[in-house]
Amino acid sequence: MLVNQKEQYISNALSKSELKEFLDTFSESKKIIIAYSGGIDSSALLHLLFLIKEDLKQSLEAIHINHGLHEKSDDWEKFCKEECARFNVPFKAISIHENLPKNESVECWARNKRYLLISKEMNKDDLLLTAHHMDDQVETFFLQILRGAGPRGLASMPVIKRIASGYHVRPFLNIQQCELEQYVKANDLLWQDDESNSDIRYDRNYLRHKVLVYLEKAWPSFRKSILRVISHQKESMSLLSEIASEDMSKVLCKDFINLDIKILNKLSLPRQKNLIFYWLNRLNLEKPGSRHMNQIIKTLINTTSEKSPCVNWRNTEVRKYRNYLYASKKIKQHDRNEEIFWNTNLPLEIHGEKLIAKKTLGKGVLMSCTEGAKITIRYRNGGEKIYSNSLSNSKTVKQLFQEHGVLPWFRDRVPLVYINEELAVVPGFCVGKKFSASENEKSLDIYWSGYNKVLQ
Repeated sequence: MLVNQKEQYISNALSKSELKEFLDTFSESKKIIIAYSGGIDSSALLHLLFLIKEDLKQSLEAIHINHGLHEKSDDWEKFCKEECARFNVPFKAISIHENLPKNESVECWARNKRYLLISKEMNKDDLLLTAHHMDDQVETFFLQILRGAGPRGLASMPVIKRIASGYHVRPFLNIQQCELEQYVKANDLLWQDDESNSDIRYDRNYLRHKVLVYLEKAWPSFRKSILRVISHQKESMSLLSEIASEDMSKVLCKDFINLDIKILNKLSLPRQKNLIFYWLNRLNLEKPGSRHMNQIIKTLINTTSEKSPCVNWRNTEVRKYRNYLYASKKIKQHDRNEEIFWNTNLPLEIHGEKLIAKKTLGKGVLMSCTEGAKITIRYRNGGEKIYSNSLSNSKTVKQLFQEHGVLPWFRDRVPLVYINEELAVVPGFCVGKKFSASENEKSLDIYWSGYNKVLQ
């Protein structure tokens, strides 16, 4: 069932039957993970799921993330473990062993680490349930306004969204926090208070304790009005997605990897931005803010430069090459001067890809050239040349990559195979004439799994 279809099942999340009916719609899921902090909200969620546990199609598990940011962090973990034992819900605690990076928001960093760690525990179609409620949703809406967000930001938190290969589900978004507090007290549940929730140095807390309390005095029902605005933004987003899907069919070139800039330029500026947001979302990459979006438009789309500029933010990069846009997660730095010794009897894994030497006849490297030889892997630094049977003259590796359309940012990552200090193989591209096997001669056919990824 589609995400937007499932949202209609949330009417009263504190009703056991309504929640069970909603969770039953995830017919393919086998496990529900509760993000359990020990606070009032997640304690209400844990208890409600405990009450329907025996009737659920999915297994149930609680995960607590120990951020290590508070002197009571270990006490909270212990409390969560004891409560889960009391309700007979399997429990797992995961600790973060990292320091907060400089110039990064504590809230943002902790949230991103939390979801990253939990997502690693999820299998296909698993559900992650969090206890975000109506007040959280309203606060998110106002924070987005203050950041100058458009419809995507003002649509705030969805009831359901994709996370890893499963779903992140927020069943309490139509429930006020005061209702959760009443539920917890009525059922004599225990919970832990986090004093940092009262620290008005954090934007969300300042908004909650210093701004929204005054709105409630003047407009007691303002939360429901905000939810209607959010609903309107979701409808706008649905329409924008339909438009982007139509545009994508014209502009997309290769499995959502690249966009044709010439065709993209025929669209209006708002449609260009809308399509780029949609494209990045489909690639499951971080969406850009207005500053980075404007950089993409100016330095990648509206430019005649033959260079390969890059716009990056967080963990995402967008690049241009030969009139196409490419997007990916940030490419990690690596040592171009690294030298790796290779026993060709075994696959070699480097940078997430594999080099494999398969014994065959008449294809690849002559076996006798490798026997007792020193075989190493290096990377292009400039000036390397190779002369193969398919080439009339020797060529530099740079020329070879240019002719084959190897993306510039990958050219120093293609493994080069050296035999006794001589360049013998550029995997997938050519074998040096001196090392090339003739028909029926014993040989090693060298395959590199990253070949297709580096080509335009």
